[in-house]
Amino acid sequence: MTIDKGIFAELVERLAEAAAAVARLNSRIVAGRTERQCLEAIWQTGSAPANCPRE
Repeated sequence: MTIDKGIFAELVERLAEAAAAVARLNSRIVAGRTERQCLEAIWQTGSAPANCPRE
């Protein structure tokens, strides 16, 4: 079976784009989880833990 180089290059590019999208989503999930944990700690204790990002 043979495949055209142009088609193969497009498939590889699409795969790379999909992998990058998954990586961005994972980062957003981690950031959201961290935010919820920090907010919960603030509500319970009145102050932010040291591991919470300061912005």
